[in-house]
Parts: sequence; C-alpha cells; structure tokens
Amino acid sequence: MPAPVLIVTGASRGLGLAIARTLLATHGANVATLQRTLTPELKALAAEYPDRLLTISGDVSKPEDNARAVDQTVAKWGRLTGLVLNAGTLDPMGKLTEVPLDALVPSVQTNVLSALYIVQPAIKHLRAAASAEDPARVVLVSSGASVGAYQAWGMYSMSKAAMNSLARTFAAEEKDGNVLFLSVRPGVVDTDMQKHIRSVGPGVMAPNEMAKFTQLHEGGHLLPPEQPGSVIAGCAIGMPASVSGEYVDWADERFAQWRHV
Repeated sequence: MPAPVLIVTGASRGLGLAIARTLLATHGANVATLQRTLTPELKALAAEYPDRLLTISGDVSKPEDNARAVDQTVAKWGRLTGLVLNAGTLDPMGKLTEVPLDALVPSVQTNVLSALYIVQPAIKHLRAAASAEDPARVVLVSSGASVGAYQAWGMYSMSKAAMNSLARTFAAEEKDGNVLFLSVRPGVVDTDMQKHIRSVGPGVMAPNEMAKFTQLHEGGHLLPPEQPGSVIAGCAIGMPASVSGEYVDWADERFAQWRHV
C-alpha cells in the first residue's frame, strides 16, 4: 500500500512541528508543510527526511498559497490522503468592544477561512485517494476556548468554535465521499502561543484568567507538543468513520493507542 500523503499547516514549530515529525517517524507518511517561516527546527526535520518532507513557504490566509501547496504536494507524490489544519493566531487580543476593526478580517482569514482555502482545492484529491476501507482524513486543530470564554480571547474563541462547526458540516457533506473530518482540542500546550499569552495577556486579560496560565507554566503543567501531537497525527492517519464530525479532546480514551509520548 502506498504511503499516506498529508499536508500540515503551521508546522514551523511547536504543535505543528510535532505533528509533522510523528507522521514521518511513526507512520511512515510523506508530508508537505505550509508555513510562513522556515525555522531552523523545520529545516532540521527536512534534512532528516529529505525525500519525505516537502516544506512550502506561504500564508494560509491567502487562497493562492493553499492551492499552490495542494498542487505541489500532488505533483510530488501523486495523491493526497489527509490534512492537518493547525495554523492559527491568538491576535488580536482584547475585548471585542475594543479590538481594532482592521484586525478582524485578517484574524478570520487565518483562523477560519484558511480551512476553506485549502479544503476546496484539496477535496477532489482526497476523494480520489479515499475508499470505504481506507478513507481520507482531515483534522482541524481547535481549542478549549471554542466552548468557553476568556476576556480578550473573543476573536480566537469565535474562530475555534467555527472550526468545530466546519468539522461537523464538512463531515455531513462528505458522507458519500469517504472523507472524514475531526476537530481536536489539544489542551494547553507549551508553545510560542503560551509565551505570547504571558507577554501580552497581563495587559488585557482578566487577572484570574491570566493567573491560570501563569500557574500552569510555573508549575510545569503545560503539555509537551509531542503528547497531543502524537494523537493528532494518529487521527490524521487512522481515525474511524464513527468519530467524523465530532469535537474531541486529545486525551479521549478512544485515541489512547496513539499516545506515544
């Protein structure tokens, strides 16, 4: 059976990088990544897997960059079996009554519309590669903020709630196409986003909410990216049709087989 072929967005560091590494090292997949910055960490991973990792520089908020990523992936490996939509931004942080209006559209483009920008050009290839026995799979990286509320996180929370809705809708629309969709909450992960919260949050977040994240960091309770990353990668390779359309926690016992870290 040919190796799986997937695109991972936002893979320059942190969770996205961990997902890409697990797909390569554990699942033997061919992986293309789409990200704005080619970091030293991603360059090192590409050097480790020169024939199986294709790094594509681009902006997920631009439809043409997403379409180019799909075209280059299919041109290199002849098919596409999955997507992991991890790219996102917490900005603009601030109360919804105060965030700059000119920041709203870029936020929605990066956090929500980017999913449509890549699924639309990818779907024909996903359908072509899929079968009832081996469906294609799309994982949307969500957040606990999608079902909660933090002061100053309004745009991010709204966007992640939209990702959950997209997973449900895509799943309903693709029942006959053997393409599965899942929205996953990765938990509070030790990434640059957490550094951004600790830097910007004290000026805009509610003190008790800010304290939660400070305490998680100081207590060493932030998740290593490899923990949820291993589960998300596993879902992108093997999630069953029975979960398609759901919003799930990375620690859901149904996915325990992929907890490699």
